Amino acid sequence: MRLLRTFALLLLLVPMVSRAQERARPAIRQELWASFGMQGRPSFLEGMLGKSFTKKLRTYSELGYRSADSFFAGRQFYLDLGIGYKVNDHITVGTEGRYAYRSDDVDRQRLCALFKYETKVDRFDLGYRFDYQHNFRAYGDVREVVRNKFISGYNIPKWKLDPQFSVEFFTWVGNKGMAYFGTRYKLGTEFDVKKGHTIGVGVLHDRERMVYEPTYRFMFSVDYSINLRK
Repeated sequence: MRLLRTFALLLLLVPMVSRAQERARPAIRQELWASFGMQGRPSFLEGMLGKSFTKKLRTYSELGYRSADSFFAGRQFYLDLGIGYKVNDHITVGTEGRYAYRSDDVDRQRLCALFKYETKVDRFDLGYRFDYQHNFRAYGDVREVVRNKFISGYNIPKWKLDPQFSVEFFTWVGNKGMAYFGTRYKLGTEFDVKKGHTIGVGVLHDRERMVYEPTYRFMFSVDYSINLRK
């Protein structure tokens, strides 16, 4: 009888333990992302690097605001500076740095190595972007991140607001191996205000993984960019 009572007690405890170990329900956040960017060609380097090489260089900067960010928690302003080299009509390589001011936490800095491939198939614009991102953080934190982004756009005849969809996967390269910890989806469009001036709008969705209390974020984004080469 004692054995039966013990077994019955275990049956009652198992559901309670299982519920205690279940992952918490995701927290839902809504955010606003806004940015202003400029891109051009560093013509002043022609005397040093040669005209043919400089023609393939692209420099850009971006100043942005994010109301909050679960990957880099807190309200922030950031500045991106980058340079890319167009290897051919499809491939671009480059590097990018960011300094982020965060009002309710420590500031953050990062440096990225970039590879981008673009092509066209009928009316589809297809792209792939690979980032190796180093975050300047303490050892044991998320310092090394691999980002794989897949992009697809469709050109609608006689329509200026062509849709574009992308999905990006975030993988932490740590001292214990690789861990896929987040996904970002984006659906958006852009339109030309005038020559070289473009406004983009979109909706993004982030989903955290590998954490007990994940955060799912929905972001509305708006950006204004100027291309000085147009």
